[in-house]
Amino acid sequence: MQGVTFGIKHSYREWGLLLKTRPVMSPPKPKTKLIQVPGSDKVIDLTESLTGNVHYEPRTIKCEFWVVDGRLKWSAVYSSILDELHGKRLQIIMDDDPNYYYIGRVSVSGWESEQAASTITITAEVEPH
Repeated sequence: MQGVTFGIKHSYREWGLLLKTRPVMSPPKPKTKLIQVPGSDKVIDLTESLTGNVHYEPRTIKCEFWVVDGRLKWSAVYSSILDELHGKRLQIIMDDDPNYYYIGRVSVSGWESEQAASTITITAEVEPH
């Protein structure tokens, strides 16, 4: 099963979560430093002036999962996910790219329950590289 490992917990093996869609990863936003020159249309770009490199803001990863366990277990699954993941800084590994990992703070950002199925959204603010 395709899933995501958060720390030492795998989304499918631990909680029976199936990825609803591929995880969405935003590109990291460059940290820029621009100075407007007074009385001119010119802009001085100091983005790379100190180190010669561009530095980046954190990126966001968003994972939407189907909860496949029976309805009677949904609240227990939700509680377990909150206990294990919510607010914690963890290593995150995608099953389809096991040789690469992300480090960041994880949060449970959504839970939707319907008659026959339930979905949960887990997001993380991770380091840019």
